Amino acid sequence: MPEEKIDKNVFLQTLDWICQKLEEADIPYMITGGSAVGFWGHIRTTMDIDILIQIQPQQIHRFLKSIEKEAYVDVEEARRAILSKEMFNAILHKTGFKIDIIPLNEKNAYEVEKFKNRIKIKFQNKEIFVIRPEDLVISKLIWSKSAGGSERQLKDCESIIRLNREEINLKYILKWVKSLKLDSEFKKL
Repeated sequence: MPEEKIDKNVFLQTLDWICQKLEEADIPYMITGGSAVGFWGHIRTTMDIDILIQIQPQQIHRFLKSIEKEAYVDVEEARRAILSKEMFNAILHKTGFKIDIIPLNEKNAYEVEKFKNRIKIKFQNKEIFVIRPEDLVISKLIWSKSAGGSERQLKDCESIIRLNREEINLKYILKWVKSLKLDSEFKKL
């Protein structure tokens, strides 16, 4: 079987693919995690694409059917994960790159707020939805706390704040830092 020529890097090709699949299925999404740091902070290597989706039960079957031939995905596990609001992953065959797909937990006030705040940006001649820099900082503080402290998460936060200091809404960040009890993590920045 001849190898298909990959004309973009694997990250960009995988990002294009998953965004297109979600848009075709009419599933709202936003890029988050390490993949989103490059939009707001320093560019760094990441081994996957983190994407938060707002999927309804009636969309699950069609979405999973649309990706299962082009990506490795355990359809039954993915269905269970979506219904349980847990992360699952898919690996695009063409690139071997992993996508962590995170269903929005609509019972979590902060998760709903950050999803509502997502913004559309132009990237590589396409419009995609990404997490706002303030919410990326807050999310990384949450991840750092849950990991028992993470130097990488904190460095990402510092980079995002430093590179966006003119526009970033610190009052918004501080409101959620207090509400989510992230004070000790925030003080490390």
